[in-house]
Amino acid sequence: MPYRSIFIAAVQAAGLTVAGFLVPVLGQIAVLFVPVPLITIAMREGRKTGIIAMGAAAALVAVIVSGQAVFVLFFLSFGLMALGISEGMMRRVRPEQAILAGGLLPLAALIVVLTPFLLKAGKDPVTLAEDYLRTSIIQAQQLYAQIGLAEVAQMLASISDKMIYYLVRLSPGLILTATLFQAICCYGMARTILLRKDPGLPVLDKPSFAEWHAPDPWVWGLIATLGLVATGLIARVDSIAFIIGLNLALLYLLVYTAQGAALVEFWLRKVKIGVVWRSFAHTIILTLPPLIAAVVALGVVDIWVDFRRVRSMPPTT
Repeated sequence: MPYRSIFIAAVQAAGLTVAGFLVPVLGQIAVLFVPVPLITIAMREGRKTGIIAMGAAAALVAVIVSGQAVFVLFFLSFGLMALGISEGMMRRVRPEQAILAGGLLPLAALIVVLTPFLLKAGKDPVTLAEDYLRTSIIQAQQLYAQIGLAEVAQMLASISDKMIYYLVRLSPGLILTATLFQAICCYGMARTILLRKDPGLPVLDKPSFAEWHAPDPWVWGLIATLGLVATGLIARVDSIAFIIGLNLALLYLLVYTAQGAALVEFWLRKVKIGVVWRSFAHTIILTLPPLIAAVVALGVVDIWVDFRRVRSMPPTT
């Protein structure tokens, strides 16, 4: 049993989790990568060792936070993401399938945990979410008013029922998109680490990020999504079709942002830009809405144009 590797992975995962609650700004970024050490140890040492490392890290988090259940559950959701991604890698499925497994597994577990509480409450989830959001806004407004931040309190007071209405109904798409974005980041970082430390792993024969593209049949889902959104705009913006279309649009926004970013990565590699500067370029793109829009447009156009000719290229690492 590789006890040293288990200890290192557990400490890394627990440390990143705790940093997310204690360190401003950088901690919130670091916590996104909690699954990475668990993915890498599972890939290098095996599934069983990965699960043991996850349990050890959960126990360590419980000790650090004095057994507060919310923190432990928060960590376990990251552990489930790591299990999903590493299992997908071990089975040598396409990157998007491993990412979907990592993103959907913690959400499925969350639904299972919350279902009994929702049934006990006797209200539908949408009403409960709206009530909770209104209460939270009022409490935050009162808190900011008490500590002298009147402008922030006034901004919270300006949140209308219409905004709450759409925020609650778009929450499935927002939550799923955010979770899948985290899974993408963790998959990419774990793969990079494994490439450097264990380049012989079979999973690494999958396409590199610069060669990745979304499965071609997904474009039909994009067309259907645009149709639902258009139908809602023409008929009623509060229709079920429109709400479903907007939720799906958030997911496709992520998909084709990733495809556009892969295209940018391909061009940057082609002119031999170093990994640090490539990472910096992607960070800039993700922080500027006009650049995000341009990258999404590139990703969509690439469906038909195939700028990189990757559909006829053998995959490389």
